[in-house]
Amino acid sequence: MNIKNRDTFIQNAKTYFEEKTEEFLDLLNEDCKPAFFLNEKKADRETILSLIDFKYEPSPLTDKSYLFLDDSIGKSKAYDLGLIYPQDIESSLPATFVDTKNIKYAIDLCAAPGGKSINILNRLNDDALLISNDINYKRASILNSNLERLGLDNTIITSLNPEYFKDYFKNHFDLVILDVPCSGEGMIRKYPEILNEYSNANINSLALIQKNLLNIAYELLNENGQIIYSTCTYSFKEDEDQINSFINEHEDIELIKLPKLDEISKLEGTIKLSPLNNTEGQFMALLKKRGGERFDSYKFKKTAKNKTVEDFIKNNLDIKDYYLYNNNEHYYLSFLPLLKIDNNVLSNGIYLGELDRNIFKPAHSLYRANSLKNKYKYIYELNDLEYEDFISGKELKNNLDDNYYLLTYKNISLGFGKSVKGVLKNKYPKGLRRVV
Repeated sequence: MNIKNRDTFIQNAKTYFEEKTEEFLDLLNEDCKPAFFLNEKKADRETILSLIDFKYEPSPLTDKSYLFLDDSIGKSKAYDLGLIYPQDIESSLPATFVDTKNIKYAIDLCAAPGGKSINILNRLNDDALLISNDINYKRASILNSNLERLGLDNTIITSLNPEYFKDYFKNHFDLVILDVPCSGEGMIRKYPEILNEYSNANINSLALIQKNLLNIAYELLNENGQIIYSTCTYSFKEDEDQINSFINEHEDIELIKLPKLDEISKLEGTIKLSPLNNTEGQFMALLKKRGGERFDSYKFKKTAKNKTVEDFIKNNLDIKDYYLYNNNEHYYLSFLPLLKIDNNVLSNGIYLGELDRNIFKPAHSLYRANSLKNKYKYIYELNDLEYEDFISGKELKNNLDDNYYLLTYKNISLGFGKSVKGVLKNKYPKGLRRVV
């Protein structure tokens, strides 16, 4: 650990926590308490909780999150089925404060690994579209995988510099999620190596990036649009001062007061959590544009036509009205028209699969999509033994007709297989299989 950086952090902590500094520093020696929240787009709360087979307890801060008490969460059926998402309580909170009633278009500018996007998608209406973006392509790929596992598909997933959206999507969005890059002070208990890069100069540099991102978010806001701003730091320059400066520079922006959950935030109506709240560090502020220009001249992505793909859809899904998109013979489906984005798009709605030499090969994501619940024509319900065999990659004996089948467990989609002459070929992705 860098001693000089540690001393700088302790000195800064004294300004953040004042008389509670010693208590705060003592708490940094305690273990973190990991948490998860429920994916209620896939199943109701009672069903999800009935399938959790590890120890957990309710969160004291929100009824949307739970603390888990052992390390088996990633091996649980609830995880396999996309019913839960591991995320610390404090990181799950910002999305819960957004008014989602009238949101049609939303964007998460710094989205990876996806927790805040997932939280918002759980609260948005089914006719809302989210662009989930991360400038780092590798992180955006992880984001894509996380949204696929949970079956959340009213999305466009991109890997673009946020500046791109300012140039092409002025006044487009009812909500901008802005979990900005920050100095990470609030995560030092969990990741002590953060101190290796910690300095006041770095805080100042990050504050400039955050200011730019807030101004981009402002340009993206539609009439009465909202920004939910968050960091995992305690720095005034990155938190309270940043929000005060933004409000002062934009007379049509107001701060929506959040519930008082902490004792250290220096700006009324914002929240700043820390180990003093039995969480890691998180600052959050909800901002709203008063009035503004109403934008409704959206440009949509061009749809595709392909008889082989459309025949597959007709033969396997009970749907009629949908939008079909093609990206180099990779096909996507959406029940919403998708905004036109020309560069670095990882996913447009539901990834259906690939057309290879006029043979359509369906993808795992097609059989995870929440929007297609109750739309599959061929379904096979796994029993307990078959479930264990399937996720370990084994083929299953059956008397099914030759077809692709959605495989469910407790009526929740898990993946798919192809029945050929009495054998159900396993199409569960190799990277997800595990020995049980």
